[in-house]
Amino acid sequence: MKNPFSKSPPPPSDTPVVNAWESSDIEQGNRVPDIAEKTEYPSQEGTPTIDHGSSKSPDPLTAAPSPVMHARSASIDVPPPPPVPASPDEKTEHHKPNKGRLLVRVWQLFAAIGAFGFQVGATPHSGQEIPFSRHGLLYYVYAICWFSFLWSLFNIYVYLTRRFGSAGKIKRPISIIMDTFLAALFGVGTFYEFAIYRCPPGYYDGWCNFFNTGLFFCVSLFLTYVIQTLWDIFGGMSCLRRK
Repeated sequence: MKNPFSKSPPPPSDTPVVNAWESSDIEQGNRVPDIAEKTEYPSQEGTPTIDHGSSKSPDPLTAAPSPVMHARSASIDVPPPPPVPASPDEKTEHHKPNKGRLLVRVWQLFAAIGAFGFQVGATPHSGQEIPFSRHGLLYYVYAICWFSFLWSLFNIYVYLTRRFGSAGKIKRPISIIMDTFLAALFGVGTFYEFAIYRCPPGYYDGWCNFFNTGLFFCVSLFLTYVIQTLWDIFGGMSCLRRK
């Protein structure tokens, strides 16, 4: 039995259901876009927005270039690093010492020993006392022979440290002063021995033979120190030589 107070359900209708927020667009005659058409993805500034609902792809000629692609394609000019300044050791070129100077110093070393040894050993060899009344000149020659021995030994030591190490050489002014000083000392001593001590070979049981041999070494020391002095002066006057 049908209840007269109950409402019958409305007949089904083919009219689509319209939401409230879409009714205004329908009344104005605009088409309501689908959800896919309204969806837009956020992009970086300068990147073109792609409309998924549109069937057309953006024109590559008119589309704005991507900053990421531009950064990748751009060439970055990195300036080269500044040159590292060379250290003082690298700026100073290390020259090997001259072997000629070494030979001169070795000769001066043995000549000093010979001059001192032969003149001192004349008395023990012959058994005769010094035949001269004044002995001061002999003592003077003994002293400068020892001075020359020490200076020559020091120069040989400097040569070896430069040849087999990295030590520096003797300052040129010091070398010139020392060689000139010793050349003057041996010049005075040799000249006065020739002038004062007259000792012919064979006299006094061979005493003069030893004395004259020592005098020969004194002359060689005087000549080598003169040569060494001129060598030092020529090496120091680099302004007169072409580099």
